[in-house]
Amino acid sequence: MLKKILLVILLLFILILSLDRNKFVLDLNPISYTPTLFFKSKNNPPAVGTHSEVLNLQESFAQVAESVKPAVVNITTVHLEKFAVNPYEFFFMDPQDLFEQFFNSPHGQVQPKKNPEQQKKYFQRKIPGTGSGVIIDPEGYILTNEHVVRNADEIKVTLADNPDKKLDGKVIGRDERTDLAVVKINSSAKLPYARLGDSDRLRVGDWAIAIGSPFGLSQTVTVGIISASRQNLSIEGRNYKDLIQTDAAINPGNSGGPLVNIYGEVIGINSAIYTPSGGFAGIGFAIPINRAKEIIPELREKGKVVRGWIGIILEGKIDEATAKVFAVPNQEGVLVKEVLSGYPAEKAGIKRGDVLIEFDGKKIKDNYELQNIVSATPPNKRVAVKIIRNKKEMALNLTTVEAPASLGSLKQKEEQAPSKEEGANAKWLGMTVSELSSRLKEQFGIQEDVTGVLITEIESGSPSEEMGLAIGDLIRAINQETVTNTKVFEEFAKKTETKSGVVFDILRRNESLYISYMGQEK
Repeated sequence: MLKKILLVILLLFILILSLDRNKFVLDLNPISYTPTLFFKSKNNPPAVGTHSEVLNLQESFAQVAESVKPAVVNITTVHLEKFAVNPYEFFFMDPQDLFEQFFNSPHGQVQPKKNPEQQKKYFQRKIPGTGSGVIIDPEGYILTNEHVVRNADEIKVTLADNPDKKLDGKVIGRDERTDLAVVKINSSAKLPYARLGDSDRLRVGDWAIAIGSPFGLSQTVTVGIISASRQNLSIEGRNYKDLIQTDAAINPGNSGGPLVNIYGEVIGINSAIYTPSGGFAGIGFAIPINRAKEIIPELREKGKVVRGWIGIILEGKIDEATAKVFAVPNQEGVLVKEVLSGYPAEKAGIKRGDVLIEFDGKKIKDNYELQNIVSATPPNKRVAVKIIRNKKEMALNLTTVEAPASLGSLKQKEEQAPSKEEGANAKWLGMTVSELSSRLKEQFGIQEDVTGVLITEIESGSPSEEMGLAIGDLIRAINQETVTNTKVFEEFAKKTETKSGVVFDILRRNESLYISYMGQEK
């Protein structure tokens, strides 16, 4: 038995001697408390930093949290919703009415019918909300998201140093378009406030630290990096023009709180997340602080942001097919999807299908650029614009107006798919279209004077499905030429070379849009 033990020890000793000591180092430094294995290379230093570097980084995070947390507040709101209820509606009917139904009148005489409005009882219910904010001025001015305080009848603010005391907050300025608002609280003492950084200097990979009240848990700190910079995102019905993407954990309740850099400067206002579950999934968004700095003075002084507006709705980015069909050089410009009645664009003569390439002497590359230029133009200013119409440049003049606080959204009614047997049919690119009959116009709420052909079927995997056409779409024109019936549609199908680009002018649930397709070279 002893011989076997000695043999095992000898084999282990030989095995240890055969190992290359440069392969690994087992760090048992007691400061780590946990053995950590660092693999080494003869040519490259270890990827993991030294303990002093790690401790320095940890100290940096702690210092940032300690310096910024006092300026971060919890915001709770209450919205009072008034509603009316007939006290007997849940029990079939008023007992008095039931008595009268069987006996005609309660005391042998006919009584006048009660007014239903007089029978109703009115109630109020409190709808609570929670979010975060950051103090940006020692006088008690707080920056937060507009959606945090929207429709709030009561606003309470809790400071970091006194979680048991709630202060009354008042909205002094809000801007739905940027989703930012300024709330004011009164305090006898000067309040701690956060320093605002420069979001234009951010780089992907920079540290990002989120502070706020996720799920009402105030003063929560999470750490991540700047993941990307995003433009023109629509999240939960809100359209954001410019966003910082981060993987620092952001959850419901973080909205309005600060995203800060490693220097403790506010670089963004946490606003939204992409999530399949309602909780954080690694993708959070913050409004760049430079966008906030542009409008904070106006919010404090005027309570709103005054912007120029011309009254058009834009199509998406001009792709190769659209550029060819509309003769747009370098795919630069914006395609007008809709012109709103009574506003400057209509008065100036701008039409649906025009491509706007210059505004007030400035070349327009895309939708984002035009929106920024128009918004920065003061109301009542006369400006020159250049458009492309029917492949020719035109010069027009218009006078801007003040943008409405909210453009709202058009409610689109749901419609059933039309019958495939409706009228004469034609096929092209995997779609089947039908004549636009009176019945279909009534079914889809299409005005009598509108012409076109209706898509009744789309083949799976076809070009039509690929480009995003849908059953129920009304094709009004192809490559800027009107389509009045299936015969005209068939003529287009025969003569059109898809490799040169095809642009369909579509009416979908009373919304106008363009859909383009670029065929492959044979």
